[in-house]
Amino acid sequence: MTDTRLRRRRVLALTAAGVLGVFAVLPHPLEHLAQFFGTGVLIAIAAAAGTVFAPRVGLVTTIIDAALSRQPFAARARSNAALAVGVGVAVALAIVALDVVVFAPLVPETRTVAARPLWTGALAALYGGLSEETLWRYGAVSFLAWLFTRVVRGPTAYWAAIVVASVVFGLAHLPATDALVPLTPVVVTRTMILVGLAGVAFGWLYWRRGLEAAMIAHGAAALIVHVTAPAIGI
Repeated sequence: MTDTRLRRRRVLALTAAGVLGVFAVLPHPLEHLAQFFGTGVLIAIAAAAGTVFAPRVGLVTTIIDAALSRQPFAARARSNAALAVGVGVAVALAIVALDVVVFAPLVPETRTVAARPLWTGALAALYGGLSEETLWRYGAVSFLAWLFTRVVRGPTAYWAAIVVASVVFGLAHLPATDALVPLTPVVVTRTMILVGLAGVAFGWLYWRRGLEAAMIAHGAAALIVHVTAPAIGI
């Protein structure tokens, strides 16, 4: 398969996966058509940006490319999955612990919303692993890493890209947080720290092991935060 054809397939595959994740979390997609379409466009732009900039800074989608090229990838996938799940579990435990011990006593009472069944948490994991990782790691980190390597060399450029993308990642969660609880300084700090922590961990995985590892870790963390923790009353 030619490089051009592979790049085209990668953009289409990541866009389709990201749109699937968006579809999974919108309760009535036809009633939120503008939001669905807008997010889909952003995902497509991120997939295209990642395809352009990631190879320039050594960031990879090895397993995705192997699958699209019909090459063996099972051994690499197993190796990445073990580390990714471990990082995802560690991130989730850190988020839950910080939320319960540090922030819960300080956060104002949440607004009244209808309780959601636990299976919707699994859909949130799909959205996080596919849609958000395409947007924030493949799109944002790839572009920022390329941008920062124009100024500095070595790991500093990658860490700067990961941190900046994680800050914006946290800011992007504030509207959803505002729907649940008033955005007091404590709530904003909580969101930025918890989401930023996850963003840095997933960004590091993307840098060191590829996009697929970041996707798996994000999905694993979301399952614990949105399914396991509520199921046991946390």
